Amino acid sequence: MIEYRNNPENNIVELTIEGKVTAADFEQTVAQLKADIAKHGKLRLLEEIRSFEGMDPIALWKDAQFGLSHIGDFTHAAVVADAEWMRTISAAADHVLSAQVQAFERSQIEAARTWLLTAPEPETSDKPGLAYKNNDENNIVEIVVEGKISGNDFKQLMAQAETDFAKHGKLRILEDIRSFKGIDPMALWIDFQNIRRINDVTHAAIVVDAKWIQTIAEAISGLYPFEMKVFERSQIEEARAWLANC
Repeated sequence: MIEYRNNPENNIVELTIEGKVTAADFEQTVAQLKADIAKHGKLRLLEEIRSFEGMDPIALWKDAQFGLSHIGDFTHAAVVADAEWMRTISAAADHVLSAQVQAFERSQIEAARTWLLTAPEPETSDKPGLAYKNNDENNIVEIVVEGKISGNDFKQLMAQAETDFAKHGKLRILEDIRSFKGIDPMALWIDFQNIRRINDVTHAAIVVDAKWIQTIAEAISGLYPFEMKVFERSQIEEARAWLANC
């Protein structure tokens, strides 16, 4: 079940999860969340997981639908759970989602509430999260990732990439990840739509210092039809040389 509590004095919502989550549970929670989003614009969420015995497939599907369409409506999320794997996933989500995510043990629930009350609003920036650089002499392109990636950032990048795909047929890509503060759902959708281009990439060099991104990139490198190598940012010239000599 899911217990829902809001506070008329602020935009903090608390969810308590205990047992198995059904589709009916989730539908009721979504209706309450939508009402509070309409009232406040943005929400801060505390999710206390006392026990979790699974989720109905329909509830899981509705969760994905709601999450993709409303991910930008949450600025902060505190996940309170004793299960270490839940806290680990939550900590990883902080690097991916636009919302700030913090994980707490259940004995720290008051600290979680304090954090939600006092955490500053996230900084906003008009600076594009993606920059695209090509080279007239070869089929190597460089993509610089810095900050949050918006749907518009990704549309512009794909428009530039399509020109180079048309010119060269195949591309070699260097992805320089300087910082990563999340990605808008629309950018994810555009990314998924362009998965057909995956066979038109022959090599990819991922340049990044963040260990968690290095670990993910190395773990998924075997899933792609192209050759991928991971470099630290101090090795960016080695990454360029590797692509040039492939």
